[in-house]
Amino acid sequence: MRWLQGVMFLLCVVWLTGCVNQTPEPTSHQSALGLGIVEGTKGYQQLFEDPTMRNGVVTKVRGQVHHIEGAAYVVHTESHMEVRLPFDENTQIDRPAHKGDWIDAYMNEAGRAMFIKNVDDQIELE
Repeated sequence: MRWLQGVMFLLCVVWLTGCVNQTPEPTSHQSALGLGIVEGTKGYQQLFEDPTMRNGVVTKVRGQVHHIEGAAYVVHTESHMEVRLPFDENTQIDRPAHKGDWIDAYMNEAGRAMFIKNVDDQIELE
């Protein structure tokens, strides 16, 4: 009976050692590398959000960047108004705007830009 217990013990040790030493097959897909890191970030999630669907009152402003004041774009709208659009690290910007660029901005009720998109290709000048 003791020899049976010894054999069972050895079989368990061999089986457990084999399970521990097995490594999962590496993936060869370049796209699979880092997906959990990238897809979990706030910036990645914001790419697929519609800025008009966020909580709170949203105001859309379309205009041409007149100048930049630190972390704010000063925009002249199509209705000849000057609007200051402050932004921060939570603002989604498709690309940095420069003087003369036309942009669409979505502002929250506090007046901060939540989303800024360049629309130079959508503007037709007379």
